[in-house]
Amino acid sequence: MTEQMTSDRHATWLELFFDLVVVAAVAQLTHLLVHPSGLHLAAFFTLYTAVWLIWTSFTVYANVASERTRTRTMLLGMLGLAAMAASVPEATGAHAAVFAGAYLYTSGVASQSLNRTGRIVLGWSAVQRNAGLVPWIAAFWVEDPRFKLALWALGVAMTLAAAMVERSGPELVEAYQERFERRGGRGGRPVPRLEAWEPQASHLGERLGLFVIIVLGEAMLQLVTAMAEVAWGRHQVAVGLTGFGLLIGLWWLNFRFGFDEENTAAPRFLLAAHLAVVVSVTLIAFGLGKAAEHAADPLPDLDRWLLCAALALCLLLCALSNRRWWGAAASVAALALALFGAAVPASAVVVALAAATGLFVAYFGRREAAPDRPSAA
Repeated sequence: MTEQMTSDRHATWLELFFDLVVVAAVAQLTHLLVHPSGLHLAAFFTLYTAVWLIWTSFTVYANVASERTRTRTMLLGMLGLAAMAASVPEATGAHAAVFAGAYLYTSGVASQSLNRTGRIVLGWSAVQRNAGLVPWIAAFWVEDPRFKLALWALGVAMTLAAAMVERSGPELVEAYQERFERRGGRGGRPVPRLEAWEPQASHLGERLGLFVIIVLGEAMLQLVTAMAEVAWGRHQVAVGLTGFGLLIGLWWLNFRFGFDEENTAAPRFLLAAHLAVVVSVTLIAFGLGKAAEHAADPLPDLDRWLLCAALALCLLLCALSNRRWWGAAASVAALALALFGAAVPASAVVVALAAATGLFVAYFGRREAAPDRPSAA
């Protein structure tokens, strides 16, 4: 039978300290976009997902373990994430073994720590059973960075797919019980009866929201840094002011209609939406920085597409998940800029995207949010 925590709890100081390493990881991942190529883009999405999966594993562990969360476990996860972040610049080269080894190690630490709680997580089984680790192990015997990265991408895709479609409930618990009893029998150790456990919703929503705050903070940092490094003219000022307004709009949408303590979405949908949003916000941050550099000139095609498509995805997720169908028009406007904005100055692109976001916010603001929001933006 599924047991659910009845009392709300909030992020602890240990969890907030753990999140500091995510700041470093996101900053390192953004550097992969500075000189974009097919390999760098593939590496950005693959490595970002890997870092996010590890962060998610330890977040779910702390959620389920609650007051039994071990400081040593969280610090070991933090160390592994730090190693992954430090190896990002050469993750497909000299430091590939470090990144992959840290990913496998931290995945194992999180899984074993959750198993020790005697609770089987429902709604996000990837944290305790992860067949997607097999391609990562196989990649140690692959030299070509393209094939190595392809195996890593296959691994994270398998992990996400399994978490989205895997069965839950009594069948899942029994499968784990049989597996644990086989292992316990070989070691001669008694095996306790496992229990199904739903993640505590308010804590999970808060933790996901804190991650969004981290990437929004990185976005603000990139915009301010870019503005500090260019001469200020009307184009640059337009990028700075409207870019700031765009980020405020994203913040408002995410915490008014997205990730917060009141979100009651099923974990597998909530977490999948969260991954899409944080990757998109990171791309928007990078795009705003590039727009400040090219304010009076058109953005390079790839940078324009990344910026516009990322914003379109954020707005579309918010519109669809909250059943605000007309709000999807703003995402269409962002995609239109990606398609037809090749000759448009970067400042005008940012102004237009900020205007679309502002209209989107105004549309949501005049409609009262439903009390039982089903999912996140």
